[in-house]
Amino acid sequence: MVRDPVTETPMTTDAPQRPASLFARAESGSRQVVLQVGLGVVSFVIGSIFAAGATTRLGERLGPLESEALAWALGWVLQRLWLFAMLPLFGYAIGRFTEIGPLRFALTAGLAGEIFSLLLMAGINGFEFLVEDPRAVLARLLTFFVGLAITLSAVLSGRAGAASAQAEANAIAEQRKAEYAQFLADAEAKKDG
Repeated sequence: MVRDPVTETPMTTDAPQRPASLFARAESGSRQVVLQVGLGVVSFVIGSIFAAGATTRLGERLGPLESEALAWALGWVLQRLWLFAMLPLFGYAIGRFTEIGPLRFALTAGLAGEIFSLLLMAGINGFEFLVEDPRAVLARLLTFFVGLAITLSAVLSGRAGAASAQAEANAIAEQRKAEYAQFLADAEAKKDG
């Protein structure tokens, strides 16, 4: 056990930690899942609000597009803004501040937002609408997997940022620890001398 050099008392920061109980691990896991599902739904809602505003502004500026394919592709990109922008933003923040699995977050939050989106569209247009256009089904799947890849990358980037910040904090702590040890040695030398 490490002892404080001045008071000779045991330092509490080095106390061995007990492993978490099964209940505590289950509670922590369920909180993470609830957070991920909530962020998936919130990213869909916020992304849809931004997409509606962007669609309106683009429609005013560009007018009707002559190319049907360009209009269709632009419509899908704007419709999936929640998956391309909002979910990765939340993923970066979660990766930066928590130790969450990147793939787990991307899949759970992405599926939650996608299921919410599908249920909302099915409630408005009926379930037949979801599968009546094969191009739309393919575009939905393609954009979903691209959005998951972007989100996974964002979470990994957040985790890397957190690791570098932790390494920097550890280096500063070690430097201060060395300075404190030198201060104590100097104080002992003055006291003895």
